[in-house]
Amino acid sequence: MNGKGFSFSTVISMLLASFLAISCSEKDDFIPEPTATSVIVTGTVTTTSGEPLADIPVSIDYYESYYLGAQNILHKAKGTTDSDGHYRLFFEPEATKENGNPSQVYYLHAELKDLPSSEFIMPGDFDDKSNTTYAYGIYETLRQGENVSIDLHFPKKKEIMTELKNFTADRSLEVRNSIQFGAEMKSVRHIVDLDDKGNGSVRMTCALGELNKFSVGILNSFSEACEPKEFTVGNDSDSPIVFDNEDVLENCRFKLSLYTYTGFNGEEPDSKNALSTPAPFDFLGFRIVRPDGEYDAFGLERYQYYDSIVWDSPEFPESYKIYHKEENGSASEKHLISQWGSYFFDNGLHKTVLKGYRNGRVICADSVTFELKDRDFLCFDWDKCKALPKVEKSYEVFCQLDGFLKYIVTDPVETDGIKSLDISIRFRDSWDKATLLNWQQVRLENLLSKHLGHWIEYDGSSVGKLFRNLSPADKPGKFYENESTRAIVMHRLPSDYEEEHFYIHVESKPEI
Repeated sequence: MNGKGFSFSTVISMLLASFLAISCSEKDDFIPEPTATSVIVTGTVTTTSGEPLADIPVSIDYYESYYLGAQNILHKAKGTTDSDGHYRLFFEPEATKENGNPSQVYYLHAELKDLPSSEFIMPGDFDDKSNTTYAYGIYETLRQGENVSIDLHFPKKKEIMTELKNFTADRSLEVRNSIQFGAEMKSVRHIVDLDDKGNGSVRMTCALGELNKFSVGILNSFSEACEPKEFTVGNDSDSPIVFDNEDVLENCRFKLSLYTYTGFNGEEPDSKNALSTPAPFDFLGFRIVRPDGEYDAFGLERYQYYDSIVWDSPEFPESYKIYHKEENGSASEKHLISQWGSYFFDNGLHKTVLKGYRNGRVICADSVTFELKDRDFLCFDWDKCKALPKVEKSYEVFCQLDGFLKYIVTDPVETDGIKSLDISIRFRDSWDKATLLNWQQVRLENLLSKHLGHWIEYDGSSVGKLFRNLSPADKPGKFYENESTRAIVMHRLPSDYEEEHFYIHVESKPEI
């Protein structure tokens, strides 16, 4: 859009605004005295302890609107409260309209602008708008000659600090105070941002001399994060309102433990000191343990406070649920995986987090950061790697937090003192053949570049001298090496026994 024109959305907005301006009508429809067919609405406007509020303007308006059509507003009645807080309004009811199905509603308004906002709770305290007009919808049909009684209650206010403690979480919470206001219960709501220890505070508006119902909830949800509290606020109520989750958490806290890793040959490391240096493609074992580190394989009772406990990481797209509940008719079944494992593919630092959820929010969390270091190549140490005389089987190497990738690694074999193995990547059946093959090739090349560096130029006629156990029927691709290892991407053509695919062939370098 240039400086002289209008966007399409702007034009539509202008047309819609013009349409609404034309199609809305507002007029007075007062009567001087009630008749036999009039609706009469009476009530009392009071404050804390039943103290009457005099000279409060009250009125009733009738709203009639159609979807994307006309809206009519009729001012039906108006008056003020007397010295005892009483009011009396009367008007002729509107007939119920069936044709076109309009929305028809009466609103009782009370104007509170003459009340000091420093002393009284105002409508703006509930919706963060600085308005002073209270509106109460009368949604039932009002019939001719009907008498309706609606009392309005506008309490004085007192602000009290509210503190949240030990709400270990990864997001904000909402403190809510439900009080009687006008003709209904309304909630004052404030967001509390928690620090890294799960603590936070906020000043809350309370009804003085009235029952206040406090709760801590999830943002944009009806779920509550702890038990609510009810109490009456007096002039001398100056102590903070405290919600402390310590007692609840004390019996259900947990920690995440990386307790072991298993080398690719199926043997655990000789020393526990080696736990600090697992390698990519090693199998890492994790446990959920008590705060003191004690492992309980059957800790269902301890964790039943949670709706679920989930293992995840900011590095990966998925999560792994180790505890959850299932509703089975009137019964609830609990499932716990207290010990689990996963592979990881990249060297460097990794962080995984265990989070306990209740009512949609994190109640307790713990994390483990570990470092993966390459050996000769990935998890393979050629001096210690046990090789077999022939290929007996292959292993699936996958990450519980990333179902997109899965590598297939063959058992190492040894020929003339050279150990070798093959690594392929799982197929994606939903892709066309060309896309699948390109994805395999790129992923395998990326794996080698991360662990062996940039690919190296070589003479294709000498590939047989570089590798001892290459399949002569397959086409060699990019070549990589370091001080101990040589690897090459191979292209296997389709046959009666195998589909076309790419894989990596890896060999240890001969000793010089």
